[in-house]
Amino acid sequence: MIVYVTPANRHKFRQQLNQYYPLRKRVFCDKLGWVEAKPDGKEVDRFDSLFNVYILCIDDESGTVAGGVRMMPSTGPTLLHTVWADMLPDNNDFRSPNIWEATRFCVDEEISSRKSNLLNRTTLMLSMAVADFGNANGISHVIAVCEHYFFNMAGAYGPQAEILSTKVDENGLEISCGIWSTSSIQSLLTWSRALTGNVEPAIVREVA
Repeated sequence: MIVYVTPANRHKFRQQLNQYYPLRKRVFCDKLGWVEAKPDGKEVDRFDSLFNVYILCIDDESGTVAGGVRMMPSTGPTLLHTVWADMLPDNNDFRSPNIWEATRFCVDEEISSRKSNLLNRTTLMLSMAVADFGNANGISHVIAVCEHYFFNMAGAYGPQAEILSTKVDENGLEISCGIWSTSSIQSLLTWSRALTGNVEPAIVREVA
């Protein structure tokens, strides 16, 4: 099941967010080493206190968070324009009301290991939910910095990103900055509706 956590309804999903933050810690602190772990076992940064929308995938059987992604408007502060600014091509900062940044995309591999193909299914569900959210809110493109293999994996089952830049980070990991058209994600993943189902996307009336 997909849930859209907006600033307006965030108080209703505190329990789910408190599962998502430790998942982020396991991926972005323990596995990738991109940020330092905090004593509370969660990965939370300054962007979590700003305007954003979390898209969470909830495991139907356990009711726990199987994966999630944080969406942020590119017109405000973003990771891309601070931490990853060196990956932006010259003369284009990709700031537009029609472009949102996808950050902290992660899937719980522990849950996935207990169920066949759940990793791919969760990734599909989150990808489709990002596209649905974008198309419902006039967002034409989604931009992200992540491991390069993620772009290859995404392209294998449907949406091809335009790779804007690639580099090797301080841990020796190849990472890329890529941008997708939300309409292309939606059209190319239509086949996955049988797996992912239909959830009405959240409508963000005002971007702060």
